[in-house]
Amino acid sequence: MKITWLIVLISWSFSVAASPTTQVQEFIAAYNQHDIEKMLEKTAQEVKWLYNINDKILIETDNKDALRTAMIAHFKQQPNARSQIKSSLALGNTVAVVEEAFSNDGASSQCALSIYQLKQDLVQSVTYYAATACEP
Repeated sequence: MKITWLIVLISWSFSVAASPTTQVQEFIAAYNQHDIEKMLEKTAQEVKWLYNINDKILIETDNKDALRTAMIAHFKQQPNARSQIKSSLALGNTVAVVEEAFSNDGASSQCALSIYQLKQDLVQSVTYYAATACEP
């Protein structure tokens, strides 16, 4: 009987995957800690970091190595950078997030829509849209 329950418990633990929203929350938490390696653990090898500005898609990075390099430079330039989720909506493996990004002084912020696409619990791409003032 104990072995049966052990098998059921092990099977259940492997079948329970984190939700896409949880994966995005963990990715943003790693960003807030400036833990680049933890961020990269949550991304696919060919992760895309994109910006949609003025109807143009700009590719910031297209793999983990490029993302690492970009984050090193970003955190050097913005040593107090952090972001918080104001709201989110998940549809399958896509999570739309309104993120509030705080500047180095921590007093000013701006908001942007970002779209995270996941596959096999890893961030495949992040697309940021033009930032604007945050609504209360």
